[in-house]
Amino acid sequence: QVICSQIENYILDYAVKSNETIETQVFYSGEELEKFLRSNENFDLIFLDIEMKMIDGVELGKKIREEFDDQVVQIVYVSGKDSYYRDLFDVRPMHFIHKPIDEGEIIKDVRLAMKLSEKLGGVFIYKKGHEIYRKPIKNILYFESGNREVKMVTTEGEEFFYGKLKEVYDQVAKYHFMYIHKSYIANYFFITKFRYEEVTMSNMEVLPISQPRRKRTRELQVKFEKEGFK
Repeated sequence: QVICSQIENYILDYAVKSNETIETQVFYSGEELEKFLRSNENFDLIFLDIEMKMIDGVELGKKIREEFDDQVVQIVYVSGKDSYYRDLFDVRPMHFIHKPIDEGEIIKDVRLAMKLSEKLGGVFIYKKGHEIYRKPIKNILYFESGNREVKMVTTEGEEFFYGKLKEVYDQVAKYHFMYIHKSYIANYFFITKFRYEEVTMSNMEVLPISQPRRKRTRELQVKFEKEGFK
């Protein structure tokens, strides 16, 4: 528990100093974390102790990769022993940190995980009531606003939350989303057909492009195509 607290404090201090938004959660056993991950929650980075009772870090890491099929989360192992390197091969950890913990190593791993997360598509963070939810960007088709509520259409279905579309766009713009209409933000990767006044999404839904946004939408389409995405 002391080391968990130490790592969390290092990360939260870094978040304040660097003006980054970083959320942390602490689990004091492998079973707690496994239960949380089974409820379809996910993380960008997990600092995982190897020596734990019941289910150890190596076993839990293999479950994350194989049973939960999460190939994206970065795992950093923490241990006082060197004897585990061969056991960690299948888990593909990003790093191995020795106890006692060094603050510089923790922050270096946080910064690297943030870079990797951005390359792999990132996560959209939103609130429902007092709960914070996370949705992989790669699963989001589009956002639609109406009556102070935002509808998020994903590969799994629909989610609703209160918010402003402009704030949503500020968070997802860097992931190739297009603000095609005052009520719609579309994920470029799920657009199967562009027309002057509308786009067709991969789920066959047709979304309008408003008159004031047609020029900018066309510019983004050309830009993304030049980057080699389609």
